[in-house]
Amino acid sequence: MLAGTTPSSRDLKYPYMAKRLACMVISGAANADCLNILQPALLHQGTLIEMKEEFELLESTFRKAGFQEEITTYWYINVLARIRINAFRIELVASSYEDLLSSAAASVSCDSSVGNAVYMLPSFYNHDCDPNAHIVWLQNADAKLKALRDIEEGEELCICYIDASMDADARQKILADGFGFECRCLRCLSGD
Repeated sequence: MLAGTTPSSRDLKYPYMAKRLACMVISGAANADCLNILQPALLHQGTLIEMKEEFELLESTFRKAGFQEEITTYWYINVLARIRINAFRIELVASSYEDLLSSAAASVSCDSSVGNAVYMLPSFYNHDCDPNAHIVWLQNADAKLKALRDIEEGEELCICYIDASMDADARQKILADGFGFECRCLRCLSGD
């Protein structure tokens, strides 16, 4: 499920993924609680206010399109929080030298992401600052899991959600702000 964003006149955006899911729920193609198996996020008050304003934009779009069913603000925020915390960013893939230059320029201007994707199995992997596995992205947005070391039978598969080369304080801040948790992995507990 890929998502982009659409701009409004007030510079608000609602993710296509949430819009598509809302349409599927309204049409009966999906259950309203289909993402409840994913981890919810702890959101800051400012983020919640912005999400409520984004929802008003989405609700207005639905009304203009003639949808009679109602999607609630609570449902929207719940879904969007789960998407934010469980989605993977999809980057541009360079297949030629010219594409590589364009990709590098886009990265500098923070435009290298072409969307986000929720992969049900990878979305269940927990974080560790010293992970035992890494997700390898293929050109067609498929994902494979690669072991980074020998993994014992019964050992949990963990990936690193962020750049593990940062110091412990920087990692803690990014994980708290972006993912809503304090990392208690062995590396963080040791202060490394």
